[in-house]
Amino acid sequence: MKLLDEALISGKKVLLRLDLDVPIENGRVVDDFRLLAGMETLGFCLDHAQSVILMGHIGRPQGEDPDLTVRPIVKWLEEGFGHIRLPEGKLHILENLRFEAGEDDCDQKFASELASFGDVFINEAFASHHPSASTTLLPKLLPHGAGFTFAEEVNTLEEIRERPQKPFVAIIGGVKIEDKLPAVLALAKIADAVLVGGKIADEIKLENTQVPPNVMVGKLTEDKEDIADETVDSWQPLIERARLIIWNGPLGRVEDEKYQNSRKIAQIITTSNAKTILGGGDTITYVDELGLLNKFSFVSTGGGAMLEFLIKGTLPSIEALE
Repeated sequence: MKLLDEALISGKKVLLRLDLDVPIENGRVVDDFRLLAGMETLGFCLDHAQSVILMGHIGRPQGEDPDLTVRPIVKWLEEGFGHIRLPEGKLHILENLRFEAGEDDCDQKFASELASFGDVFINEAFASHHPSASTTLLPKLLPHGAGFTFAEEVNTLEEIRERPQKPFVAIIGGVKIEDKLPAVLALAKIADAVLVGGKIADEIKLENTQVPPNVMVGKLTEDKEDIADETVDSWQPLIERARLIIWNGPLGRVEDEKYQNSRKIAQIITTSNAKTILGGGDTITYVDELGLLNKFSFVSTGGGAMLEFLIKGTLPSIEALE
């Protein structure tokens, strides 16, 4: 995978694919974790390139949607939340790429139109892993490289996949079994234990899904809205002995304060001696609200992308940068 460096972008017009898909309420960014993850790369490009054309998507609009415009991102940058210097006239931001059908349709004409704006393409949007005009076609049209956080994501997850520290415990929660079950089965091949909570634990039991013996499907509370206290008690020794822990997906209805067992698991993880990896937007937001985000060794910007990489060892957006 080619990487961003000064020689690649010096004096060039850089098309920078950033992860702009952040929660926005009332025209303001309310969770800027993904934006902050891209600021080192944006700052480097602004320092060395002739100009930077920033682009990305927000949500899943059906055509143009005023609630999903990039204007709140522009405001966030202008108000200095990114903590980088914005040289006058050097930064330009394209509107939400998904306002154009050609983005998700991988339309060659749309990709060529994007390519005409710049000389070099840099991808700093690890979470945007599905094929699209901006992530998988642009690298075929322009000299290209991976941004700093993108490269760190790949290197960190590759090491986990190929050389995991043992004991290795993976904790998987969430709602959709079709999204998470393949990850549970893949992680079971490399982890010593896979601990499953959230709605997917209930679905696995309801559908009588067969899982490997090192997959521990948590018992839920009577109302099925959280993992039971006895599940926390049975998982705690495994988590405390682990040298590597991955957590992706809330283990209960964390938006309701009466369900506290995801909090207990977070506290057990962050007081362990393990290398700890966190992924998934809802999980990151929740852990940040608990004030524990900085206690994790590494926080991935991509939930689905993180799991897919751990399953397959690559992503379409990574292969496009080869």
